[in-house]
Amino acid sequence: MTGLLLKDLLYLKRQGRIFLFLLAFYIIFFAATGSGTDQITSMLLTLIPMLPMIVLTNAFAYDEMSKWNTYALTLPITRGKLVFARYLLTLLLTCGMALIPFLMNLLSGSLSEETGAAVYAASGAALLLCEILIPLFYRFGTQKARLALLVIVLIPTLGAFLLKQARFAAPSDAQILFLLKISPVFLVVFSVVSYYLSCKILENKEN
Repeated sequence: MTGLLLKDLLYLKRQGRIFLFLLAFYIIFFAATGSGTDQITSMLLTLIPMLPMIVLTNAFAYDEMSKWNTYALTLPITRGKLVFARYLLTLLLTCGMALIPFLMNLLSGSLSEETGAAVYAASGAALLLCEILIPLFYRFGTQKARLALLVIVLIPTLGAFLLKQARFAAPSDAQILFLLKISPVFLVVFSVVSYYLSCKILENKEN
C-alpha cells in the first residue's frame, strides 16, 4: 500500500512544488495588500475541493499513459488494494489541504466555529466529488470522465442559481447544523458504495 501511494506522490512531485509556490505567492500577496485572514481563508476554501480532483485526474491520466493497470494486475496485489490506494490518496490530499486554513486561523487566533464548519464542508465536498469521479475514471477513462467532471461541477452551480432565482428560502442555522451532524454518516456510506463500485468495475476489466 505504501508503494502504491509513493508511486502517485512521485508522479505528482513536480506539480506539488508548483502548487506550493503558487500558494505561498498568494498568501504573501494577500498579506502584503492588507487582506485579512478571512480573505485568505476564502481563497483556500475554494482550493480544498479543487486540488484533490485535479491531482486525482492527473494520477489516473499518468496511469493510462504508462499502461500501469496492465502491469499492476500482473503483480501480487489485489485489485481492492489498487482501488483503496486511490481513495487513501484522496483522503490524504483533502486532509492536507484542510489543515492549511485550519492551522492558519488557529495560529492567528481567528479560528471560529464558522471557519471550522466551512473547512469541514469544503473537505466533505472534496471527498464527495472525488468519490463520484473514481468509479467513472475506472469505467470510462480520464478523457470521457473529464466531461463528467464538468457536469459534476456545473450541476451544483446551476442548481444554486435556479434556487436563488426561484427565491427559495435559505436553510436555517438549525437545518445546516443538522446536516453537518449527519454528514459523516452519509460520507462513510457513500465512500463504501463508491469503493465497492470501483472494485467491481476493475474486476470486470481485463486490463
